[in-house]
Amino acid sequence: MDFIIDRVENTGIYDSEIFELLSEVFVTGGFTSLETAKSIFEPSKVKSRGVLFVSKEINTNEMAGMVIVVPWTSSFSVKAKENECEMHLLGVSKKFRGHGLGRRLVEEALNFSKGSDLKKMILWTQKPMREAQNLYESHGFTQCGEMARNGIDFLVYERECT
Repeated sequence: MDFIIDRVENTGIYDSEIFELLSEVFVTGGFTSLETAKSIFEPSKVKSRGVLFVSKEINTNEMAGMVIVVPWTSSFSVKAKENECEMHLLGVSKKFRGHGLGRRLVEEALNFSKGSDLKKMILWTQKPMREAQNLYESHGFTQCGEMARNGIDFLVYERECT
């Protein structure tokens, strides 16, 4: 399988696919409820967080994955301080897992952050998301704490972007 990754700036593009992908990854995956998803995965809210990168499978043109780089200036930023950013909502459709796409999306987010002179990237992941934690650790992220949001426990990771 071959994938392309695009930075999405047009507010009307991918709306239904964004909700479908995030629902598959987080609701079907058992990490959030459908009620919560309807609010937090609403496409205009997702896109307003920061810089959205979407991956599509070249032959089928299906959305395969996504990630958002959230700058410290965004109202959606939770942990980032000045000149830092956060990685939000990394997700790869189950159909396209096992092809290195999650790795490529993390690299895209890190490269964008470096090119934007952001000094550190912070992310958090639910404790049961062991595969995601392994992916982040393989990219040099280290666990730096824990936090709870909306009754869910998260591990917090960080990495220098330079």
